[in-house]
Amino acid sequence: MKIFRFDDICINADMEEVNRITDYLLAKFDCQVIWAVSPLVSDNVGERVFPKILGAYSDVRTFYFPDKSGIPKYRSDVTIATHGLIHADHRLLTKEAQEMSILVSSSLCGNAKIFVPPFNKWNKDTQDICNEWNIELVRFEDGWLSMEHNPYMDSQTRWYLHHRDMNLDNIKQWI
Repeated sequence: MKIFRFDDICINADMEEVNRITDYLLAKFDCQVIWAVSPLVSDNVGERVFPKILGAYSDVRTFYFPDKSGIPKYRSDVTIATHGLIHADHRLLTKEAQEMSILVSSSLCGNAKIFVPPFNKWNKDTQDICNEWNIELVRFEDGWLSMEHNPYMDSQTRWYLHHRDMNLDNIKQWI
């Protein structure tokens, strides 16, 4: 069974387009769809979670200043994961800060039992926290490929995307 994971689902997202893509994937494939939800976001950044320029900074604290919060409407045919309380490289956070980010965001996301680390970055502390709290850690190294950067392969089972970078027409062409 294929898994399609949408990273950066948030209140800034065009959820009509996310739902159109989700409907298409569920109809086309025997698959699971995961929405990795970010409950805290910045305002005036389009469909992004944070201003793109923050990715250039070395100081993880630049991600500590979101100014909006909320959760988009969920669907019963989609698996909800958390993408962290703040969209920061969790390897740069202390273990205690990682734990707070993972657990609070899990709670805000309806006690989600899957954690998708921002930027696909995690470390032993992340794994230990997830193990302790019975939360599945989605690790890039477990065979995930980007729909934005890799050609479609029918044999590939784990795909992820950022909805803001691939609309339904792009996905149809990609397949």
